[in-house]
Amino acid sequence: MDTSSTGSKMGEGLSMSTVFKLASIARGMLNKLLNKSLPYLYLELKLPMALHIYFPPDAFGALEENLFRNIYFDPYSIRDADTIIDLGAHAGSFTIYALLHSKPGTRIIAVEPSGRNYELLLANLKLFRNIIRERKLEILVLRKAVWSQRGRFKFVDTGWSEGGYIDEAQYTREGTLIETITLDELIALSKGRILVKMDIEGAELPVLTASKELNKVIKLAIEAHGKEVFLVETLRLRRYDCKIITYKLNPQLLKDWMKVKPRIYGFIVAIYRFLASSIIHPTITIIKAEKATRPQGPR
Repeated sequence: MDTSSTGSKMGEGLSMSTVFKLASIARGMLNKLLNKSLPYLYLELKLPMALHIYFPPDAFGALEENLFRNIYFDPYSIRDADTIIDLGAHAGSFTIYALLHSKPGTRIIAVEPSGRNYELLLANLKLFRNIIRERKLEILVLRKAVWSQRGRFKFVDTGWSEGGYIDEAQYTREGTLIETITLDELIALSKGRILVKMDIEGAELPVLTASKELNKVIKLAIEAHGKEVFLVETLRLRRYDCKIITYKLNPQLLKDWMKVKPRIYGFIVAIYRFLASSIIHPTITIIKAEKATRPQGPR
């Protein structure tokens, strides 16, 4: 979750940069503690129905964004689609949201480069195999990174399950080679009305710029990662109507976390979220784009 924005005044003794550093240190310590304790958890969520999922303990933000409340697409948009492409599928929280709200016969393509996340994604899809079978959903899961060109590039694992990225310059000694796939190749695997959810850690702009078939996508929802202006300009040039939406941490999430099992995990995250919301008011910025149905005038 992007914490680059804050809506509160800091105390006189603390500068803004100091507060962000403290928040970053606290988040890092929490992530390290959780990851060392367990590589994943088997969670029970109340949404309000009970739902079970395997998930990395450091990725509570993804659960909030995709299952506690969905910030990418409403259920009506999901049901209207024939193909849903999940770029940066992680352990599958958005993929699960999509399959729960899809109409029968929908094709869902989930793309995730991290090996650990990919295995959890597959495990979670097995938990929902009855729904997949009953609705005759077409599920395609790819362990690849979405990039501007096809090939093999270094994928850098930051140690945080939501933070891996492609090293474009390929200068770092860290990382492992991963096969990449383009957005156009994924569009070629699609059918009918296509929705794209995109959270690919800063690779959004090169992926969109390289696409020659983007006009076949009716709606996109993109986590901006600080590149709102460039992404909106790129999409508008491709004749998309765009909205920039900034979501704040919802206090209701604290109550949701208190209902999560194991109880101790839900309690720890609830306390962290309470402190974060009290000090820095975390936000996440999403660009929602829909194919324009009318000529666009001057901006």
